[in-house]
Amino acid sequence: MDFSVIRLDRIDSTQSYLFSLDSKESLEEGTFVISRSQYDGRGQGKNVWECEDDKNIVFSLLLQPHFLHPSEQFAITQCMSLSVVDFLACYIEGDIWIKWPNDVYVGREKICGMLIQNRLMGDLFDKSFCGIGINVNQRKFRFAPNPTSLALQTDKEYDIDSLMDNLFKSIDNRYEQLRNNPKEALQEDYLNHLLYRNVWADYIYMGERIKAMILGVNGFGHLIFQDESCKMHVAELKELVFTHSGFIE
Repeated sequence: MDFSVIRLDRIDSTQSYLFSLDSKESLEEGTFVISRSQYDGRGQGKNVWECEDDKNIVFSLLLQPHFLHPSEQFAITQCMSLSVVDFLACYIEGDIWIKWPNDVYVGREKICGMLIQNRLMGDLFDKSFCGIGINVNQRKFRFAPNPTSLALQTDKEYDIDSLMDNLFKSIDNRYEQLRNNPKEALQEDYLNHLLYRNVWADYIYMGERIKAMILGVNGFGHLIFQDESCKMHVAELKELVFTHSGFIE
């Protein structure tokens, strides 16, 4: 995939900027908006992304995965999450996990947030707007409950532009895997990196504290888990809240 990079100094949200730009002109797949500073980054629901100026990777990417059926749209989330895992694995020796559906963790600390917004047109998967923030050189956070960064993990400072070259490669490799290979391979990689899979952990489900074991994810991206009574559940986004044994996210 060819990337067309739009570089900005300061923006409220790269995701909002990409949406607005796409509404005004016909953008090519691979249009990539990156900003040195973002003051109103968007996350799932009402979540915001804390970002210190010139310290982190903040971008949005336009994909046009027409080769996917709308029922397969969660594959984009898997693809982009694994792209970030691959990228971070070049620098970090610790365990790197995906917290369902798409946050990326080092151990129990969050290093990457992601917002995937898909646009469908009937039976066609039209476009996917992928907004991603990766903590790089930021070492102090004001309100994030469990943050980490490349600098905190490795005690090194990084050149953002150099990192972007490797990130482009990681995204391109995973997207080509999605395009040209059976999706079961991507699904298996995603499940192998799924945080707390096959272990008992504490959660809040439908307003109640429970102990549960994550078993997997179905084709629509819903989380499959069982409680202590062995009852099976299927959770949609935000229905199961991770507590990480001490704090609630």
